Parts: sequence; C-alpha cells; structure tokens
Amino acid sequence: MSIAIQCIKALGKGERGRRPLTEQESFDLLRGWFDGQVADDQLAMALVLMRVNNETPEEIAGFVRAFHEGFEPIKADLDWPLYAGKRVHENKTTDRAWHLVAAKILADNGHKILLHGHAQRHLTKNHAEQSLEAVGIVKAESLEHAEKVIQSEGIAYLPLEAFQPKIVTLLSWNARYGVRTPINTVVRALNPGQLPYGLRGSFHPGFQELHAKVEQKVCAESGRVLSFKGTSGETEFNPKVSQTVWVCDHGKVEPVYWEESASQSVKVAENCVLGTAPAELELMSHSVVATLVSALFAIHGDKEKAQKLANEYWDQYLAKTALVS
Repeated sequence: MSIAIQCIKALGKGERGRRPLTEQESFDLLRGWFDGQVADDQLAMALVLMRVNNETPEEIAGFVRAFHEGFEPIKADLDWPLYAGKRVHENKTTDRAWHLVAAKILADNGHKILLHGHAQRHLTKNHAEQSLEAVGIVKAESLEHAEKVIQSEGIAYLPLEAFQPKIVTLLSWNARYGVRTPINTVVRALNPGQLPYGLRGSFHPGFQELHAKVEQKVCAESGRVLSFKGTSGETEFNPKVSQTVWVCDHGKVEPVYWEESASQSVKVAENCVLGTAPAELELMSHSVVATLVSALFAIHGDKEKAQKLANEYWDQYLAKTALVS
C-alpha cells in the first residue's frame, strides 16, 4: 500500500476507525510528494482530512521535519514567523506592522533576529513584507544571504519563496479548495535557521497550545518558544488582552497566564516610521513594548527581566528618534 493511500485511509475512515497520522507517516507523506510519489490530489485530500479532524502536534512535527531536510543552522538568536498579516480597518492605522518596530529595536540592542513570512496576494491584509523598507530591514534572497545580513545588521527578513518555494504552492491550494489546510500551521513552526528561541503568534483557540507541543517534538530539549494569541493572528503581542500563553522551555510545555498590559503606564511615541495616526500612538507604544517583552521572555525565560529590558530598550529608542525628528 502506498504511503498516500495508507494516510488517506487512516484519516478518512468512519468515526470509530479513523485516526491521526503518526509523526513518521506525516513525514513520509510530504517527502513522497516532494519525490513525486504522492500526487497533488492525494496530498490535498490528506491535508483537508487532517484539518477537519484537527491536526495534531505529531502531524505538524512530521511535516516540519520533512521541510527541514537539507537546511543547515545559521548563527542567530530568535526565530520570528510573520505569515498572518494584520487586518485592514477602514480609516484606521492599527493594521500597521508594529511588530517590525519591536524586532528592529531588539536588533539594535544586539540580538540576532530572523524574520520569515509570506505575503499571500489574495489576502486583504497588511503584511510585514510591505513595511520592511520603512523600518530599515533587509529582505534576504536566501537563507545564506539572511545569515550574512544578520551578522552585519542584526536582523533580516526571509520570504518563504526564497527558502521553501514548494510550500508557496501548498499555500496556494487554500484558494483552490476554499479552505485552509495544516500548512498554515506548519509555516509558523518552520524555523528555517533552526534557532534556539522563537515566537509563535496565532489566532484561533487551541493553536497556542498546539504550537508549543509541536516545538516540544521538533526541538526536543533545546531552546525556548513562546506561543500566544497574536493581533490578527500575527506574531505581535496584543497588550489589550489577558491570555494564557504557552511556553516550550527545553522540552517542557506549560501554560502561563499573562495579564493585559495596556492599562500600565508607558512612554508614548511622538511619531512612528510606519505612519501611525496620532490618535493611535499610545496603542502602538503599548504594542511594541508588549511584543518586546514576549521576545525577551523567549530569549531569557524571565518575564520580570524581559519587562525591565523592554522598558529600557523602548526609552532608548524614543530618545534616539526624538533626536532625529
């Protein structure tokens, strides 16, 4: 029996007979598609069935392992996926990629950041890729190029098509079949540079825990990842929301409750490189600081230290931009 038929039968049987794929089956299914042994329609059917049944950490981990083959680790600290974009609101600017400001501030303070993402053209969202130039972040042409840029600039953005064009094809199937597939979950977990620390932003309930458990399987006992409900599902922390975040810390997964931070005092920026409206500068400031805290927590594993550093970085940034403006 071919791996495609084996997986489709496992996923598509009746309520009592069906089961999720093992990590190895998921790996073999995708590798089979890469090698031409699994047809497009077979993989598509398996992906849709997987989504209907709710994808498991084992299934996603198997796909991630398949995509990792051939990749070599690069020298950087933090993996930061940007695939959701932010919703465009009429007459408002809250769709701005404020997370890019936070990422650039981290890089300016010595942290090595790899951003990666994909701006799906059919989506009516503002994607980070559209704002890179305004923030001063280089768009890399390959993983090797990204590493060189990171060593000199501290940060780089790597588009999905530059390191895994096959996934771009799979993402395009969302429009063909009218539903999202588990590949939307996979891309957030790719970590193409195989970095020790990471952030995972998602939107729907349950996916925050799912991403943490995927990291537990993919990264074993190395590194730390913070998974949370992001603004519009993007990897930007929403300061207005109290939520349970999920942490995978050197192989141990646990939930942690974080209170909203928008009611706390924060120094408000007088302007924004992304063109944020004056009325929204306070929310922008809270969002950048909250996102800094999440990233620094992923790196240090200590929220009190993360908050202290985030405040210091933000104050330094405001002082520097005030001199420029």
